[in-house]
Amino acid sequence: MGRREPAWRVTTAELRSALQEERGDGERAATYLISPFGARMNRVVLAGTLSAAEAAGRDDPTSFWRARLDDPLGTVTLTAGTFQPRAMAQLRAAPPGRPAVVVGKVHHYRGRDGRGDVSVRLEAVRPVPEAEERATLAEIVRHSLDRLDLLDRLHAAPATPDAELRAAGAPAPWIRAARESLRRYPGSDRAGYRRELAAVVRRVEGIGLEPFAVSGTPGVRVTVEPPRAPPEEPTAGDRAEEAAVLDLVDEAAGVSVDGYADVEELFRRLAGRGIEAERAEAALGRLEEGGTLEEPLVGKLRRA
Repeated sequence: MGRREPAWRVTTAELRSALQEERGDGERAATYLISPFGARMNRVVLAGTLSAAEAAGRDDPTSFWRARLDDPLGTVTLTAGTFQPRAMAQLRAAPPGRPAVVVGKVHHYRGRDGRGDVSVRLEAVRPVPEAEERATLAEIVRHSLDRLDLLDRLHAAPATPDAELRAAGAPAPWIRAARESLRRYPGSDRAGYRRELAAVVRRVEGIGLEPFAVSGTPGVRVTVEPPRAPPEEPTAGDRAEEAAVLDLVDEAAGVSVDGYADVEELFRRLAGRGIEAERAEAALGRLEEGGTLEEPLVGKLRRA
């Protein structure tokens, strides 16, 4: 891949419902899980309560760890092994029974009986205060309702041009995901899932956030377009942008209290150097894919 995949904000229920795969072309092409509710997921962000981590390796029990994350709509299994050493260390150190925000790649396993199971291979797990967990759940609800609105609109008028949907605030990845979701799950119970989201809303209530309307009132739309895939062979300009990213990461990490560079601050500083968000994201993706940078915590970067 030439860029980082976006991390979809989803509930455990939507993640577990996503049993249709889409495989890209090429040796390193990404694999996606398509949900009935408008998500096309390679990476995800979830929030909930973390269980105790358990060693589960076959040959060496300590080489592979797993835990569960519970949100108001269910449970999903989290895993981390020797290929994710920092995530594995974070998972082992995380206190059980505490709120947490996790980011990771989706993994779909289908057994011999044909039954599918979805889990998350961790990139990072971070225990958070209850208020931050609820704030993340609020964002998940907003995204979920907006994607359901988009599905309903396309179901009623499938010929609606993408340009018209983008002008109304729908990000391009959501449009692609919505069309594929409707094709693969023509009979999905979107109204039923809206009702289920009420349990997440109840979890969010009481911390001064804006109220949510589960009846389908649009929430806050995300309008940032995804980064375009860079050329197979990075140009001299691409390499110059990568060097700028590394310089700023080193500078920010060197003066920060926790030793990490904040992603949002990094993007603001790159913009000040004339590097727009799309190109900054592409440069960041190349550096992460090449193993030069890592994101051990959500929104935090450092050299690998």
